[in-house]
Amino acid sequence: MLPAACVHATTPASTCSASQAETADSAVDTLDSWQAVAAYRAKFAQCDDGSIAEGSSEAVARLLVDHWDTLPELSRLMAKTPSLRPFVLRHINTTLDTRDLDKIRQDASQCPNGLDSLCKDIGEAAIHASRSP
Repeated sequence: MLPAACVHATTPASTCSASQAETADSAVDTLDSWQAVAAYRAKFAQCDDGSIAEGSSEAVARLLVDHWDTLPELSRLMAKTPSLRPFVLRHINTTLDTRDLDKIRQDASQCPNGLDSLCKDIGEAAIHASRSP
């Protein structure tokens, strides 16, 4: 039997059932706005692992690369739901295409007014992901 500390350390706060994982995996394809990402995170955060997390990362990348002009919307949602910020930043990672990471880093250096802190964090996440093996 494992010591209680080991069980606690390896047991997630909320587990992802097989049906939730299947639904989350399908829902990744609908993440075409920051509002959709926020709702997805709220509903499926416990499933954000493996291939599902890779899909979430690709959705975040597509929004940042293809719809940088929606960054103010992301900022407003993050103000309402602070846990969205680490979710988005965590998905700027090594699973993304190098060209996407370069574009994200470039866009982060041309930040909309008032979003300097968010752009700095996004740019740093892209730099870190680019440098990781």
